Amino acid sequence: MKLMKNLGSHILHEDISKVSNNIPHATVLIGGSPCQGFSNSNRVSNYFDNPKNLLVREYIKAVKSSQPYIFVLENVPQIISAGKGKFLEEIKNELYDYEITSTILNAVHFGVAQERRRAVIIGSKIGKINIFNPIKRFTNTVKNAFKGLTNKIANQLDYSKSKDIVKRRMSYIPMGGNVFDIPDQLRPRSTHSNSYVRLDLNRPSVTIVNPRKSVILHPTEDRIISVRECARLQGIDDDFIFYGNLAEKQQQVCNSIPLPMFRYIAKIIKKHINQYNVALR
Repeated sequence: MKLMKNLGSHILHEDISKVSNNIPHATVLIGGSPCQGFSNSNRVSNYFDNPKNLLVREYIKAVKSSQPYIFVLENVPQIISAGKGKFLEEIKNELYDYEITSTILNAVHFGVAQERRRAVIIGSKIGKINIFNPIKRFTNTVKNAFKGLTNKIANQLDYSKSKDIVKRRMSYIPMGGNVFDIPDQLRPRSTHSNSYVRLDLNRPSVTIVNPRKSVILHPTEDRIISVRECARLQGIDDDFIFYGNLAEKQQQVCNSIPLPMFRYIAKIIKKHINQYNVALR
């Protein structure tokens, strides 16, 4: 329902396990399935059959049903290295009729003001497709990403309100600092270096995860960054509005993909399709 408000009523919001065997033919099929079952500590003999990888299996079913000329699977970098490459090999075995390539891209190389590494697996029936990080790179900054933000822009006032003790902790953290800048007597008991991170205006952001759970801080204000600020750091335009309660909005934006990086991928795929004179549909 939330996507329909931005993209139109043609959007189908459904459990993929109920539709993966009935996906019509498409020129390109794109998926970004959550996948937790491929850590190096996981000792199962078959990663593809691991219940934790259910949604990846459903995406593979969708590819088999649709038989697109090209498919794209986006995920965390570990999907490529899991089990010393075993998980990726199992995907290739399932989709043996595709030429499959894989790479790890960093959103910061595409002008996104965020360090965000993502694995991209591409399969093609119309010739091999290679995706690389761009040769010409420029580094965007949090300052540039936040330029022009006002409270009138949708989702800018959507941020978690913190208790007084949390605000006290925030006050000790400089730009680029983290939880270990908080005095011992105030520091939370359960800590890791990725929590209470204050963004640096002059650098790209750290990887955007749920800003409330990790307590990602505004560069100059003692507060958690807003949903719109997260969206800016993902390269998402201001006219894309996030709906739902605050927790849902925060989860939506941290699950989003860095748009400039995937526009780059889309352009390469479109060029490849045109070279093979395949009709887009």
